[in-house]
Amino acid sequence: MLDCLILLDIYPAREKPIPGVTSEIIYKNVTAEKVMCSKENALSVLKEHLNEVVLTLGAGDIDQLVEPVKNFLLQKSQS
Repeated sequence: MLDCLILLDIYPAREKPIPGVTSEIIYKNVTAEKVMCSKENALSVLKEHLNEVVLTLGAGDIDQLVEPVKNFLLQKSQS
């Protein structure tokens, strides 16, 4: 069961944008707790909604969040 979905904007990585395809399509159909945010705010939102399991999925430059998320989780587990 999903406790909280932190959803970022959908943007094209190497392809052209598909008109009408946005994060809002997913957001409005999810019934769990949910938050929509920018990539720049994702780590601070994660800190507010931390659960036992964190799953990240994405494309493009979203990998820039891997180290900050990992470091936060390691720090949180040591406190």
